[in-house]
Amino acid sequence: NWTFVNCSIYFMSTEEKNWTESRQDCRDKGADLLIINNKEEQEFISKQLDRSEFWIGLSDRDTEGEWKWVDDTPLTT
Repeated sequence: NWTFVNCSIYFMSTEEKNWTESRQDCRDKGADLLIINNKEEQEFISKQLDRSEFWIGLSDRDTEGEWKWVDDTPLTT
């Protein structure tokens, strides 16, 4: 289920897991949850998953309301 697009590799899992389990599954595969870098990538992912629910690498787990990507960079708008 790995997909290679524009120098990025994506794994689309069909298993239902919570955010923590999904992240651990990615890490077990030597990867991490998706960090969306631009609008084009967001549109690509949305089209690939066709309105399915999915986890990305963004959370406010450390501090409520302070959103960070899994690489610790803050969300910018």
